[in-house]
Amino acid sequence: MNSRPGKISISLLAGVIVALSGGVVSALVIPWDRVVMVHQLIGDFIAGLVAALICLSLQLKHEEQNFHFSAERAASMAELNHHVRNAVFPLCLAVQRLGDVDSNKIANEAIERINIALRDAAADAFARKVEYAAKPTDTLARAA
Repeated sequence: MNSRPGKISISLLAGVIVALSGGVVSALVIPWDRVVMVHQLIGDFIAGLVAALICLSLQLKHEEQNFHFSAERAASMAELNHHVRNAVFPLCLAVQRLGDVDSNKIANEAIERINIALRDAAADAFARKVEYAAKPTDTLARAA
């Protein structure tokens, strides 16, 4: 079970904090007048609602950006996987056509090492352990 609080709970907490802090400041700063205090507390409540909505929208925007970033990484890894397998496939066919048992064994071991390397590279890329994109300073240095 996921023990992390949800986006709505965090947003509501942020709204309550804004509303309560506004109410406390209003009570301490504004001289006590029932009509003024009611209007001020209504304003603080509305400020809390607005803060909750802004907090929720920021969380949803961050989640959307993270999803798009992950989808781009997945597409890049799928393309890499496709190109590597297309390059290796003719070699495997050539080795199998010769029918040499030792060559087939070596080719199968090489294919398995490629599978492991691609799987590890994908796991590292998705976990953000390795950044495969060129750094902006690298591209500037090459341009100069």
